[in-house]
Amino acid sequence: TRHTITCHSPQRGYLWPVALVLLALLSASIPHTSISLFATNPARLHSFNCGKRPSRVTVRLGRSYTAMATAGGGETKNKAEIAPVNEEKEGDPGTYNRIITAIKDRNIDFRHLVHGPTPTSKDSLETRIKLGWKDCTLASGAKAMLIVNSKDTEAPYKLAVMAANKRLNWKLFKKFWKKGKGARMATEEEVLKVTGCVPGGVPPFGSFFPVKGVETIVDPSLEAQGERINFNCGLRTRSVSIMYKDYVSVENPNVKPFVVADS
Repeated sequence: TRHTITCHSPQRGYLWPVALVLLALLSASIPHTSISLFATNPARLHSFNCGKRPSRVTVRLGRSYTAMATAGGGETKNKAEIAPVNEEKEGDPGTYNRIITAIKDRNIDFRHLVHGPTPTSKDSLETRIKLGWKDCTLASGAKAMLIVNSKDTEAPYKLAVMAANKRLNWKLFKKFWKKGKGARMATEEEVLKVTGCVPGGVPPFGSFFPVKGVETIVDPSLEAQGERINFNCGLRTRSVSIMYKDYVSVENPNVKPFVVADS
């Protein structure tokens, strides 16, 4: 639900902006609410965080001011209510919903963030840190890549999962097929068809994809980087953080080395 209040003030009057800032601070106490204030006639811009959640308030001083409180956004933990997915803006939530349901059903401790689209591992890291996940590192990101081998008609797809600061060693990964010489990265169309996600939103859970039979192979680098992992959970706008051991208990991946060795 979006609540909008628009008002006009004299050119030199700053009573309305102050009142709207107070309104935003009050609205920030509502769970799963992100706040933005802006002027239709922009002037100087001031930004700051308000409340205990990572909601962001933006204020521009000018003649006309608008305050908006929009459902969605912020951090959620465990079984707290999660803001529903806006399919028009975020995409198909099928894979995301299946993973969240599985995590909740197993009573696994997790953290959850709603944010703007983050198509790359570096984008995701920057956003998560800005929104309060200060313990995140690039290596803690679980990078998931869909690999295709059209020569294997029975099992053409495998999901390569590794620490986000690592690179896939193609020579090693191709050996996971009997005839893997032609293995390649999946196209954007193949990614969407197999995973139900757009590139950048693919989670490290091959068993939850709409196309069944995708083997998930995890490189040891993901466990070696630390106890907790972070990933976009089927959508570019939803981050989840769980312990590595809990991830393994849900997905039961095969663990094999396949990344480029550190030089």
